[in-house]
Amino acid sequence: MDNLIISSLLPDDKSAVFDFLQDSVVMRFLGPRRPFTDEEASAWFELGLNAATRHVFRTKDTNDLVGFCGIKVIDDVQDFAYFLLKAHWGKGFAADMCRMAVEKLPDTTDLDKVQVFIANDNTASQAVARKLGWLCVCESENQYEKGHLYRIKR
Repeated sequence: MDNLIISSLLPDDKSAVFDFLQDSVVMRFLGPRRPFTDEEASAWFELGLNAATRHVFRTKDTNDLVGFCGIKVIDDVQDFAYFLLKAHWGKGFAADMCRMAVEKLPDTTDLDKVQVFIANDNTASQAVARKLGWLCVCESENQYEKGHLYRIKR
């Protein structure tokens, strides 16, 4: 966690954000499970500029954009998720981002009501959940794939 800082999304980040939103490998388990169009990426970016509960993470030493983590309300459900730019995969940042984002949640947040869906094929996120000590609650599925719901541990 010493390598990351929580930051704000900046207009200069637009190119990096578009790169990851339009990468089929990055988007395999995110959103519509396909690369975003320019219009979708632009709308996502504009919402991200003002998102209060999904945090932006950067490297402390270079201020490079690493990814996003936190809660977004989807269909009246608090959904906790994280996503990293591909250049930062495999560096241990996902678990650190999750820890830092959970620390920023208000004490009044009922973690039993926060949904964390991880697809069965997303072995990297399953490893992150195990590393964080998150409890696998039950099998679940969405319109794209089968997976499991996890409960966040503070």
